[in-house]
Amino acid sequence: MNKVQKLLTLILVITLQLATLPTSLLAQSSATPPEISDVQVTGVTDSAMTITWETDEDADSSVNYGLQPDLGIVRIPVPDRTSHSITLDNLEPGRTYYFRVISADEDGNQGISADYKVEMSGTPQTGDGPGQGESSSDTTSSTQTPSVQEIVEQINEITNPQQLQEILQETVEAIQGITDDLTIIGPPTVIPETTTALISWTTDREASSEVQFSPSASFNGGTYAFSQKSTGDVTTDHEIRIIGLEPFTEYSFKVLSTDASGITGESRNFTFMTKASLPEIRNLRVLKVEENAATLAWDTTVPAKALIEYQDQTTGAQNSVGRPTLATSHQMRLADLTLGTRYVAFVISENSGGDRVRSQPIQFITVRDIAPPIISNVTNESTLFPGSESRIQTIVEWATDEAASCEMTYREGVAGGTEPTVREKEALEYNTSHVEVIVDFAPATVYQFWLNCDDEAGNTVQSENFVLFTPIQEKNIIDLILENFQSTFGWVKNIGGGG
Repeated sequence: MNKVQKLLTLILVITLQLATLPTSLLAQSSATPPEISDVQVTGVTDSAMTITWETDEDADSSVNYGLQPDLGIVRIPVPDRTSHSITLDNLEPGRTYYFRVISADEDGNQGISADYKVEMSGTPQTGDGPGQGESSSDTTSSTQTPSVQEIVEQINEITNPQQLQEILQETVEAIQGITDDLTIIGPPTVIPETTTALISWTTDREASSEVQFSPSASFNGGTYAFSQKSTGDVTTDHEIRIIGLEPFTEYSFKVLSTDASGITGESRNFTFMTKASLPEIRNLRVLKVEENAATLAWDTTVPAKALIEYQDQTTGAQNSVGRPTLATSHQMRLADLTLGTRYVAFVISENSGGDRVRSQPIQFITVRDIAPPIISNVTNESTLFPGSESRIQTIVEWATDEAASCEMTYREGVAGGTEPTVREKEALEYNTSHVEVIVDFAPATVYQFWLNCDDEAGNTVQSENFVLFTPIQEKNIIDLILENFQSTFGWVKNIGGGG
């Protein structure tokens, strides 16, 4: 059994031990380890020194130490203090010792200090062989590596979950230290912007940096469409800003790093979403002010939702009105205002990603309504219904910025000469959306029409003149056959002519 297999066996044993512990020992834990501060070394003699430090919560006390950076451990296992002190004795004079301090709270969260080194006073001892009165065979037996079975038996005797977690961590680190695979530590972090994204990750040794990515909509789990590499030196802390991305788009990506030996490590697939383009509010204006209402209009550079927040400057009362649909041209009416009052309003535009921008304030004073309605969005559509007598149906639609009563007037032709016809209303109604349905138009004919609208304050407006064309009447099959023969044989024109 090689070293990796032995370590994997230990991981399995420790994991099984952790699984058999009462859940109460494992479930009640916080995620914040103690914070270690004020590490000091005092009382350094030929063979001893005292190490002290502070923690911000009750914790136990441990010191890893040794003549090499591979540190041993001395531990006070009770997490009942914030001021810690451990004396290391029987040290070798004149030698340099490395150490770090560790404290874990009652939930097993570990705080670990930086690494330190201390040179002992006195004259260093010489010789690395057995001490006086100690045989070579005694030395060999005392340093013999225990078998896996012996280690497993020792692990099975441990019931403290914190100790098992420490052993598990050390075993995993040992495996990482003797394998050749390059390891990407943890998932990458992504900071997306509108057209770029900053991707960062860490590796267990110095290596190159590369990100492969594709729009998720076109990525099928195979080859990524794009790749960006760093031109900098090899490092363990990697960072690449990928560019040329589309706003408000999901991307799939993975990171890759290759060390000096050509060993490559790569992450699994991850995704991120770029930010939507931030709308820019332009041409904000007060379109119309009435006795108890006001109409504001503005444009945005990208489709956005609309919201107006406004305040009565006399009473301080605040209100808002919004529209959830995405558009680039906006018009909104504020109703139920007070006559002769100053108001201040702010326009807020929200893009598809939920990002908002706020306009500069705009002010207005409600006045008695002397402005006529504004007519907009005038459309018409004509449909031919064939039959023994073909019939034309024309639908004309339009909108007004305030409630109004409207009439449509039309006449045949565009140069005048015919009397106009007024489509009178049976009842007086005030609306902002209007429609007229006409069935009196003839096929293949040009008509001119215009609109007259009155608001509730009696202000009147007439629209510009509009032109519409009705469709051509379809010919029946007999007419089509006769026309075809007439174009081929001139005598057909005499059929039905009486001679």
